[in-house]
Amino acid sequence: MNGNREKERYTHNKSLKLEIDEERQFYGSSRDVSLTGLFFVPEEAGPDVMIGEKGTLQLTSGDEVHLFSCQVVRKTAEGLALQITDHPAKFGMAISHDVFHGLLNKMRVKEKGT
Repeated sequence: MNGNREKERYTHNKSLKLEIDEERQFYGSSRDVSLTGLFFVPEEAGPDVMIGEKGTLQLTSGDEVHLFSCQVVRKTAEGLALQITDHPAKFGMAISHDVFHGLLNKMRVKEKGT
């Protein structure tokens, strides 16, 4: 654990979509993923989002699209810390599945290259 963090963070970079409402949809990537949330780095600087706002996080893994309710718990110049507010176990499984398949694909590419 680091500082005040309750859950250990892992490096994970994945394209995501964060929808706060119909007018505020942001694309970006993940960073510092835990079992209950992640740090969202938006493509565009300074998204119009306030701490405490709720939204939906879209994670695409292979052919599967996962939607998770989330809440903004911290905002920095770099992005937003999001806490998953429903089904954190499902979120953890989706992240684990995505990481596993990413590693498997890298191994397949490496095998083809040899």
